[in-house]
Amino acid sequence: MKDRPEALARLDLLFSTSRIAHEATFDIHGELVALGADDDQTRELVRESALIALDDLAVLTAQARRLAARWSEQSLLAREEANRTLQAVHAELVRIEPEIRRLRARQQEIARDLRSRLTQAREG
Repeated sequence: MKDRPEALARLDLLFSTSRIAHEATFDIHGELVALGADDDQTRELVRESALIALDDLAVLTAQARRLAARWSEQSLLAREEANRTLQAVHAELVRIEPEIRRLRARQQEIARDLRSRLTQAREG
């Protein structure tokens, strides 16, 4: 199979967007630190964002990632098995999608909070 199947591309995109979101949050916090506007609460928000990007999503998607690895092996030698595995990846992503959306929404909420604090610190 030439192109990466949609379900596997979605799994890759999920991790990429979450890590990018955390990097942006980390950068915003760095600006707060430079302005002397960081505190325990801002540090906790950055920690929570990191946990989402690096831990929560890894745990949540563990089964989908195992299936994706299996698909990679099967796609070369066992096409029918690979197709069944790909269907299982898709089903797993559908199953965990509500929790993924919740985690991503929380990351966005954290970023908005820190951006608001940064705006206030710059104006203050």
